[in-house]
Amino acid sequence: MVASSPNVNSFALERPSLRRRRRDSEIVRPIVPLFYCGDENRLAGYVCENPIETLLEISRPMLLVGQPGTGKTALALHLSKRMSISNVWDAMGLDEQTPKGGPTEVTSRVLSSRVLYQPAIDFAREFASSIDSKDMPRFREKLDSVPILVLDDLHLIADKGPAQEELAQRLEARDAEGRLTIVTCRRLPSEVRGLRPALVSRTLPGLTVTLQPPSGDTRRTILRELMLAHLPEVEPEMLSLLDAGLPVDCTVRSFESAIKQIALWCRMHDQPICSEAVQSAIETAGGAQSISIKAITTAVARQLGVKSTDMRSGSRRQNIVRARSLAMWLARKMTEFSLTQIGDAFGGRDHSTVLHAIRKIDETLNDDVLLRRSADQIMEKLST
Repeated sequence: MVASSPNVNSFALERPSLRRRRRDSEIVRPIVPLFYCGDENRLAGYVCENPIETLLEISRPMLLVGQPGTGKTALALHLSKRMSISNVWDAMGLDEQTPKGGPTEVTSRVLSSRVLYQPAIDFAREFASSIDSKDMPRFREKLDSVPILVLDDLHLIADKGPAQEELAQRLEARDAEGRLTIVTCRRLPSEVRGLRPALVSRTLPGLTVTLQPPSGDTRRTILRELMLAHLPEVEPEMLSLLDAGLPVDCTVRSFESAIKQIALWCRMHDQPICSEAVQSAIETAGGAQSISIKAITTAVARQLGVKSTDMRSGSRRQNIVRARSLAMWLARKMTEFSLTQIGDAFGGRDHSTVLHAIRKIDETLNDDVLLRRSADQIMEKLST
């Protein structure tokens, strides 16, 4: 590890080579190429510095827990890269058993012959598809045989009972064969409502690493690095002002957003960096903690390919009604607004209309995999 300050260590983030097809969604890349860890994430730094052989003894599975933006996925891929190049797999005789069919025949992404990355929501979708096509043996063999499986965002399948039961069995089979699984989740699985006991019990016996937003020296180090990248002429006083004003639970993604906001303010006003520009960014970051109905409407419109103005209109076209109903469902789920307030935001609809739309979406999400996935992706984006 490389020292960034007396109290902060850092290491370069690696990831396995990515083979992807056009329909695969992008894996979000880290904001900064290094992972910085102070006292708040000392365990994460220790795990990444520790010999791979030691990790394998205590990490079946490895669970990374933290809010969006704390680096769960980046760290999971970094660890899978380190583990994939270890000679331990040859010694265990596991390297010959790679998923049959290759990456062009499965819907998840094979990052190398030893690593399979799969978002949990894609696991649930592929599980359902394999049942429909009566292809469960191939589905199970792919998951059971790969030496390293990275399963991302476990919390997103909290409402998918059958998929959870299947995943619990796959984790048990992988552990019995000595194969490593790295799971990421927003909270401890035992704290996620809807996760089945069988799955929870299979995710907790190994090594659990909780990731926290950067604080103290770590926070200042990251802010300084981002400032140098975007605003190299910044004065130390402005950096201190930004650090003092941003919320304590800000993630690296929020840091970058605030710094870009400062740069934009300076360009708009044709002025050098000043306290007014920094304060503007601080106010924007603070206001971003609460989600507005407008933000939800915009996110749904982009995800489903409709116009937000149409969602607020009286249009009864099926795609518009579907988008409007989903936005109402999300507004009820993610905000404290009343049914009447939500109805007012969508063209003055009364509360009974909003309630009907929400109940309709609740029913639809049980059967419509694509809509469920869209809803999950929207919630994830709005929560970061």
